[in-house]
Amino acid sequence: MDYKIGVGIPTYGMIKSRTALCVLETIRQNKNLDFLPIFQHGGYVGENRAKIVDIAKSQNCSHIFFVDYDMVFNPDTIIKLLSHDKEAVGTMYNYRKLPIQSVVKFFKDGETVNEIDTIPNELFEVAAFGMGCSLIKMSVFDEINKPYFPMEQNEEGDRVLTEDIGFCEKVRNVGLKTYCDPNIVVNHIGDFLY
Repeated sequence: MDYKIGVGIPTYGMIKSRTALCVLETIRQNKNLDFLPIFQHGGYVGENRAKIVDIAKSQNCSHIFFVDYDMVFNPDTIIKLLSHDKEAVGTMYNYRKLPIQSVVKFFKDGETVNEIDTIPNELFEVAAFGMGCSLIKMSVFDEINKPYFPMEQNEEGDRVLTEDIGFCEKVRNVGLKTYCDPNIVVNHIGDFLY
C-alpha cells in the first residue's frame, strides 16, 4: 500500500532541536514513505491539530503522524506504528512533570483510569493516549464530527478534558478503537526526559 504521511507538528512558535532531529532522521531513514511535514503555529494546540488535519486532507494524506514540539523518538517509530494497521494508535510516554505519570488512560473493570497494575507487553486497547507521538488514519476524520479535538474546563478554570483525550473519546464514541504500543520508546523533553 502507498502511504502519504502528514507529519503534523503543532507548535507555540518553536520546536525543540532534538525533536527536529528526530523528524529529520525519520524522513531520511524511511525513504520508501512519502512524508509531508506540516508545521502549525498558534496558541492553542487543539486548533493547531485541527488545521493540520485540514492541510493533510487537502493534500490527500493517508495518515497523520502527530509529533509534539517537545518529543524524542527513534526513526523506526513510524514503521512500528504503521505495522499495526489501526485507525488510531499512540505511544506510551509521560507527562512533563513530577511525579512521573503516563499520558495513557487505561480501561480497568469497565472504567477509565490513570494507571493499571501491569502494563501489557504488546499492542493493547486503551481509553485514550497522548497525541504527542501518535498515528491516525485520515479516514477517522470522516467518521467523527468537528471539533475533532474538544477541550473542557471546570468552573475553577482547571482543564478537565485535554484535546487528545477528547479526540480519543470521539473516536471510541463512533465505534472505533484506540490503541497503544508500549514497546516504542518515546520521551517528553523537559528539565530531563520524562
